[in-house]
Amino acid sequence: MLARADDFLTKVSNDDAPLVRVVHARTAWSTMLGLVAAGAMTLPLFGGMFLLTSEAMSKPDAVSRALAQPLSTLQIVVGILTLSALLLIPARRMVAGVGRAGIVEIDGSVVKVAEKGFLSKRQFSEPLEAYRGVAHRIRTTVSGIQHELVLAHPDARRDVVIALDGTDPTMTPAAVIARLGLPEITGGEFARRR
Repeated sequence: MLARADDFLTKVSNDDAPLVRVVHARTAWSTMLGLVAAGAMTLPLFGGMFLLTSEAMSKPDAVSRALAQPLSTLQIVVGILTLSALLLIPARRMVAGVGRAGIVEIDGSVVKVAEKGFLSKRQFSEPLEAYRGVAHRIRTTVSGIQHELVLAHPDARRDVVIALDGTDPTMTPAAVIARLGLPEITGGEFARRR
């Protein structure tokens, strides 16, 4: 889960138990607008492929040529499937992100995650000791550089990603890692475990 730090609170209580609370607000209109724009761009492409395929199937000469040259036909089919995968996988991720909201709470020795989206719902509670450590990840995107902390769990589906950008500037990755009390995992070690 990627928890954007729209509302981020880190405190230390009297018994030194860390509390990290990250609220991920519903997706902004810009993401939905991007999804509509992506759909508008893919419709002509799929429409063209549909028209070409229906035209080829309606003519017996085209079918006999395709059967006469099976390697060329295989290349065309593989190209269409690859193009479809290149378009549909990111589109599914965009649709999954629409309307996503969630909360991550790390209170004392328990990590609680509740996330609800358009295509998925996830809710679990894990002891903090079940996590192997924290990896500081720096990602470069079109929007700029993003700092994230990944709580690494033996089960990759239980990993928790906390984006630190947009939070209190005093909340550095080192400070959050120190408050959590988990060992720091290097990026290379984290990638090898996955």
